[in-house]
Amino acid sequence: MSTSKTILLTGGRAPGTLELARLLGAAGHRVIVAESARLHLCSRSRFVERAYRVPSPREQPTDYISALCRIMEQEQVHLLIPTCEEIFYVAQGRDRLQSYGAVLTEGPDVLGSLHDKWLFGKLAREAGATVPNTVLSCSQEELKQALREASGPVVLKPVYSRFAAHVRIIADPLAAAMNPLPEPSTEQPWLVQEFIDGRQLCSYAVAHEGRLSLYADYATTYTAGQGASIYFAYANHPRVKDFVSRFVERHRFSGQIAFDLIESRQGELYVIECNPRLTSGIHLFRGQKEAANAFLQQGSEVIVPRETAPPSMLAMAMLTYGLGGIRDWSDLKQWGSDFFSARDALYMPGDPWPYAAQFGMLADLAWSSIRTGKSMIECSTEDIEWNGEAPSVVEGSRSRKRM
Repeated sequence: MSTSKTILLTGGRAPGTLELARLLGAAGHRVIVAESARLHLCSRSRFVERAYRVPSPREQPTDYISALCRIMEQEQVHLLIPTCEEIFYVAQGRDRLQSYGAVLTEGPDVLGSLHDKWLFGKLAREAGATVPNTVLSCSQEELKQALREASGPVVLKPVYSRFAAHVRIIADPLAAAMNPLPEPSTEQPWLVQEFIDGRQLCSYAVAHEGRLSLYADYATTYTAGQGASIYFAYANHPRVKDFVSRFVERHRFSGQIAFDLIESRQGELYVIECNPRLTSGIHLFRGQKEAANAFLQQGSEVIVPRETAPPSMLAMAMLTYGLGGIRDWSDLKQWGSDFFSARDALYMPGDPWPYAAQFGMLADLAWSSIRTGKSMIECSTEDIEWNGEAPSVVEGSRSRKRM
């Protein structure tokens, strides 16, 4: 009996989705992709049998779920794996989608509490993690009061955001309270969080019923702006893995889950945020066909990156953001060493077309940025992002007490 499955991926624009498609395809599975963007990476990959254009999940959520149902029925899909922020809309339509095949995501209530940075902080504390002191602000006056009461540098950020968009690091909170500030609301609160100086870390995992099946962690050394990592080298940090294991076990979590953490200069590990979806950690599994088993709940071992595997990077981003962060000769030497020791996440011998497709995507995003006045990173998720709009997910679920 064949073990090959038909797997539907959403979010074909993301480099991580391309990596996952390649892993699944190389393992012998049939990969279909559904994406609302006009141009995306996965449409050109030889590991993707067919790519469908679907409505925007943010703008047409009902039509989006209907389109996925039609694809699952037509293609006889065994498993749907959402990858980017459209996962929140997939979760809302999960019951309907499960009539056609399995769906690798928790429901909207669970995902909403993980995506909400305030609610997640509470969950992390309950799981035994150390979380920076945090104050929730639902009005500008509350925001100013939190800044006036801060005892040192703070991070100012919305409860809902991605890639560190809108994040501000404020060295002098008292002075900042005297200047123009964002306008928080009950629907879109902001956080004033203690700034932790140290080493930034990320983790990525797949779990089934509270048991890890795939795990990786890496240090944040090069980023696009303040947010998204563009260079990935396995850190193998035991305390990070211990927290991730305890968290998914405590919540009997099923699906993909990622965390942002900071190890302070004193060695204390702080848990900062959660992304309950695919992240760039998947790039650390390039060439490991067995990683596909983790998504299908096959095998009993926790799959981790090979220690001998070279780092991965987004080469175009390293040539722009990475070089842009160089301040002296020492930085340049380190950048050169890292750049030439890593492999590009988009380029793969035998599957070159996604690498070429990135230039069309970048041009399209640049044009969108010019038209809207938003950054290219913001434009890249505008039609799929979710900011707590579903009242059933967030309504009445916050306490305004300090953590």
